[in-house]
Amino acid sequence: MSMDKGYGARPVYGTLAYDLSGAAVYPDEAMYPPARRKIVIPAPPEIKERVTPRTAVKPRQSIAPLSIVGFICAAVLIVFCLMAKIQLTAVTDEAVRYEQQLTELEVAQNRLLIDYERAFNLTEIEEYASTQLGMQRPRDEQIYYIDSFVPDKAVIISGNGEKGELTDRVFDFLSSIAEYFR
Repeated sequence: MSMDKGYGARPVYGTLAYDLSGAAVYPDEAMYPPARRKIVIPAPPEIKERVTPRTAVKPRQSIAPLSIVGFICAAVLIVFCLMAKIQLTAVTDEAVRYEQQLTELEVAQNRLLIDYERAFNLTEIEEYASTQLGMQRPRDEQIYYIDSFVPDKAVIISGNGEKGELTDRVFDFLSSIAEYFR
């Protein structure tokens, strides 16, 4: 192995990366100076704002036909509910009036009953009938009781026939519906 002046003048163990003794070890660096590169730093790119024309966007709205049907049904139900509440209020007011009238009539009935009992004394009436009118009490042989073992029954006969019954039923049904809306 030949010993050059630069490379290999000293023994090197392993790799040359550990040998940091100087430039003599690497003669190529002394012979060839490092090339100077011209560093060019590019200019930052120009940022231009682009103005985009603004157009008025008109939102297109549409209503689903099923929602319209739903709103109509809800409105009809609200109207029926209001009508029912109005009728309930009217019936309640009428019931209150009738209850007041009933209490007044019960008081009047009690007064009239008291007046009636004062006006008619049964002992006085019997005495007047026997003395003035000459009436007598009936005897046991003059009293007759009638007993009937056959139960009473009544039959209502309508002369209209089936056509009259059907039209009457339809008329009653329609009048009951009309009565609801009064």
